[in-house]
Amino acid sequence: MSIRHFIVSLSAAAAFFLSGCGDQAKRETHGTLPDVGLKIERLDLDLFRSVDDTSGNFNLRLYAKYGEFYRLYVERVLQAAPFDDPRLPLALGRFVHDPDWAHVQQTADSVLGEMAAQEADFNTAFSRLKAAFPDSLTPRVIAFNSGFNYGVLPTDSVLGFGVEWFVGKDSPVVQYLSPDVFPQYRKDRMRPEMLAPSVVKGWLQVHYTRDVRGEDLLTNFIVIGKVMALLDYLLPQTDATLKFAFSPQQLKWCEDHEFNIWKEVVAKELVYTKDPKEIDRFMNDGPFTPGLPRESPGHLGEWIGYRLVQSYMKANPDVSFAQLFAMRDPQAILKTYKPR
Repeated sequence: MSIRHFIVSLSAAAAFFLSGCGDQAKRETHGTLPDVGLKIERLDLDLFRSVDDTSGNFNLRLYAKYGEFYRLYVERVLQAAPFDDPRLPLALGRFVHDPDWAHVQQTADSVLGEMAAQEADFNTAFSRLKAAFPDSLTPRVIAFNSGFNYGVLPTDSVLGFGVEWFVGKDSPVVQYLSPDVFPQYRKDRMRPEMLAPSVVKGWLQVHYTRDVRGEDLLTNFIVIGKVMALLDYLLPQTDATLKFAFSPQQLKWCEDHEFNIWKEVVAKELVYTKDPKEIDRFMNDGPFTPGLPRESPGHLGEWIGYRLVQSYMKANPDVSFAQLFAMRDPQAILKTYKPR
């Protein structure tokens, strides 16, 4: 199937943020960080190198190496065929030998290389996560070629990501993507430096949030704000714009207009609204936040939530991340927030 006409169901993560919980970070990282020994495993390379094996055993070998995640990959990500379908090797061969997908993989290999910088970031992030949550699981991190179906795919024990989502916004591979499915603001994020924060955030969103459907806007702000505060702690050297997936101009707009943003929320009595349309307006992605100036970023609720949580952590420097995430009362966090 040609990349120029490929239609996908988007499922990836993509949104991020601001350094700030300094006292908390120092407290959590007192002493030596645990060594998690994380390595990026390359399912993408293994598939493209193995598919021409005439013995026909490559499918079983890849399953032996990657386990049930490989089954998930071929059945759900590529939608090639059921794992036990004898036609699966043929379907994978067609994918690997398709000129467009082969070019996508070559581009990813060229741009990302061995991903040493990203691997170092993952080790930093999950070492710090283990320090904050000693019982936390360090996942296997597996890179794959999803055919632009999945950017980030966290499971119970595996954190997978599609290499093709991070080959550079100016890459011809990215420019071929249909603007109807991949608007420019999404393409602008398809950069190698977005890989680690996007993927780590995907893990946190699955494993460190709770279902907030039916709850008010404030609760939505705070639940995602905790994730953003934790992400900030896990990747302290990563630029704020990459964590939030904002442009520098969008981040500055947020900082310059923080008081007015909150004033808008309060004046329209939105703090406790359960109106899905209002919640979606602040929480959903887009080129900007509907109802606000076009200079605003989409998913603005993540930044508002981060600022709410940051204010609480600054006011309560002895509160650990474990205690923060156990809190269910949003009022305790709200009362410390005084934007200027």
